Amino acid sequence: MKWEKLFQTFFHLKPLDEKNHFLYTRVRAYRGKTIQLADGEKIRKGDCIVELHLNNALLFKMRTETRSSVRLAVQMIRATEQSLPKILPFLLTHSSYQNVKGVYGVSLLHRGAEQFGFTVMDLPKGIFSLCTRIYLRTLLLIVHPQGKQRLQFKTHLLTPKIIAISTRELTRRYPIESSLKREKEND
Repeated sequence: MKWEKLFQTFFHLKPLDEKNHFLYTRVRAYRGKTIQLADGEKIRKGDCIVELHLNNALLFKMRTETRSSVRLAVQMIRATEQSLPKILPFLLTHSSYQNVKGVYGVSLLHRGAEQFGFTVMDLPKGIFSLCTRIYLRTLLLIVHPQGKQRLQFKTHLLTPKIIAISTRELTRRYPIESSLKREKEND
């Protein structure tokens, strides 16, 4: 997990929420092929995006606190449900994030992302895809309660995918008023 801290520092990742470090972000220009999103928006090369990163150290901690993969999945879903409504207020209150076209990430943990409004698509084949698959499978080996056994079960599901959502869809699904109301209820 020391690599994780180095990665966060090197890429200037910032926590989405100071109280809950489940998701980290960074703003960058998109460099890939055009992404057609489910809501009709497109993310094109050069568009400003927010790149999402899961906090793998936190996932590792969650894993050590439970031996059940089902319980771990439930904890991750709850953390995601709590984090997503905070993206839009985060974008609107940080000047470097205000021209963002959408939110983008690459993950093995993409199943169910559509229910949160994300478009899920294959990562284009190439060296980046290969390196990403090796890196993410190594993390899965460390983080998943079944470790090595999980890497041998349903391997076709262990393919990294692009997950992306437009700022417009974020605004529709997670309006700021609802986000602020939820935050007050949780305090």
